[in-house]
This record gives sequence, C-alpha cells and structure tokens, in this order.
Amino acid sequence: MEKVKLGIVGLGRLGREHAANINYNIINAELAAVCSAVPEEVESVMKEMNPGYGTTDYMEMFNDKNLDGIVIASNSAFHCKMICDAANAGVKNIYCEKPLGMTLEEIDLIKETVEKNNMNIFQIGYNRRFDQALMSMKEKIDAGFIGKPILIKLVNRDPEWNREALLKFSPTSGGLVFDMLTHDYDVARWLIGSDAETLYGIGGAYGYEGLAELNDIDNCIISIGFENGVMGYMETSRNATYGYHVEYEVFGTEGSLRLGTTPNKDRVVSMNRNGVTTECVKSFFEFWLPTFEAELQDFVDCIQNGKQPKAGLEDAYKAVQWAFAAKEAVDKRTVVSMK
Repeated sequence: MEKVKLGIVGLGRLGREHAANINYNIINAELAAVCSAVPEEVESVMKEMNPGYGTTDYMEMFNDKNLDGIVIASNSAFHCKMICDAANAGVKNIYCEKPLGMTLEEIDLIKETVEKNNMNIFQIGYNRRFDQALMSMKEKIDAGFIGKPILIKLVNRDPEWNREALLKFSPTSGGLVFDMLTHDYDVARWLIGSDAETLYGIGGAYGYEGLAELNDIDNCIISIGFENGVMGYMETSRNATYGYHVEYEVFGTEGSLRLGTTPNKDRVVSMNRNGVTTECVKSFFEFWLPTFEAELQDFVDCIQNGKQPKAGLEDAYKAVQWAFAAKEAVDKRTVVSMK
C-alpha cells in the first residue's frame, strides 16, 4: 500500500513535533510538504527532514493534488481561514489542532464549508482520546466496571507562567477557559457519553498582575450538569509552581476510576537527609507526548482505510460551543443552559 502523502502548515513546537512524527515514526505516511510563515522554520525542517518541498504560501500546498491530506498546526487565530481555504481548494482530508475556531461565527462557517465541500475526513487535535490510560478508563466505564457513572472530576493545572509571556499570550488565546478547558470538556463528554446541559462557574486573576485588565483569569472552577444526569466538576489553574498537574476521576454506583493523582515524572523516588521527593512532569507537552504520534497515526489510518476519526468535526464544534457557555458562566458567576 502506498504511503499517505501529507503536507503540514505551522512549524512551531507542536507543528515541528507533528512533522517529525510523520517523517520518522509513522511508517505508512510521508512528509511531502511543509509550510510556515517563518522562512527560517521551513529551512530548518527542509534541512533536517528533507520533505518534497517547503513553502511560505500555504495555498501552494492546498492546491497540490498529489497530497492526500493536510495537517494544520498554525496559530489558532488562522484556523478558520485555513480550514475554509483548504476545503474550498478541494482538500478532502484535514487534521487541525484545537480549537476549531475562535468565535461562534467562525465555527458555524467552518462547519458549513466543510460539509458543503463533502470532505472525507476532518480530525480535530483532541489528543487526550489517544492516551492509553484514558482509553483504558473509557473501556472500563463502557463495560460497567463502576456501575452507573455519578460524578466526573477533572483537574488541569499549568506550570507557573512568566508574567510578561502570559500577558502577551492572553489576548490571542481566547482566555483561560477557552485555551485550557476544551480538552477537558472533550474528555468528559467522551468518557461519559453525554453533552453538558447546564454550567456554573467562578474564577479570578489571583497570581498575575495585569491579567484582569485583559479580561482574563488564571484560576477557575466549573460545575456541570450533563444531559444523562452525571454531575461534573472542573478545576483549572496557571499557578502550579511544582509542574504540570492533571487528574481525572469517574465515580459510579459500583466503584471509581482515577488517573494522575500525583504528577510524577517517572517512578524514581529520591531519599536523602533532606527527605523524600519525587520529580514532577514540567509541561503538558512532556505529559502527553505519546499521544501526538498516536493521533496522527489515526489520521493516516483513517485516510488509508476510509474510516472516521475518534475526534471529528462535531466534537470540535461542540467543544467550542461549550467553551463560550462556560466562559459566560464564569464571567457572570451564573448558571448557563446549553439548550
């Protein structure tokens, strides 16, 4: 079987990781083209990975009929235009990093454009669905291991930020809820098989002077009532001084499943006269590293086998819808209905 020829636009940290996985690790794929608005990034990848060609004009790739699919790993602000341009150019298979779009109007336009152009595969980068531990949790929940799910709890704490870097990042990120919690909501609705019905939130800017003036926050909690009756609780923060901290728990009538109660980097425990310590994972990138290859492997397999991805257009759309409702709930400290 011929290799799936992929082009990638966006060669920042995650984009370069995707390019490397396609080039070195996914044996049924070929890195055929790379694109970035930064010429030095294109030159660097061309030198290291030797793809078919490199360009600073993404339309050159979108119009290339020799490519089997496109990977979009650009800045979130460009997702809408790039997805629509690709679909209108006849690209039939797209993988795009989250979020789908930055406004409700954008995601409506993307959905309309993708469906109008009869795209074969649209995959969104909700990589946590490819984590082996979460996949095991999902299997056990579906098999009835914990009985009927009652409560799902999710904790997502980013390492402490450099203040100046956060203030620069915030205006283009969509804010804390939009930037950090769509991953968690996608995991929650996937694990328990239900969409949110009602939301209540509270949060604030606790650790970074100047963030509130940008209408952003650094900590929040959100309570969720799901359509199937499951209760949900989310907590997120940008103030974890000890590293990157993720927890998941699904509690049911017959038991509980938990993941990540301590963010250990590895299984080493250090002991000396100063006490007992364990090193923590330092970033989301380190924690979720194996999932980046797994999600692109799934994209390639879907193209070859004509199947649909684990996280598709509808999942991408619903996550952004939820994020705007959740932001309203936090900003107004009120209950918001998803109906």
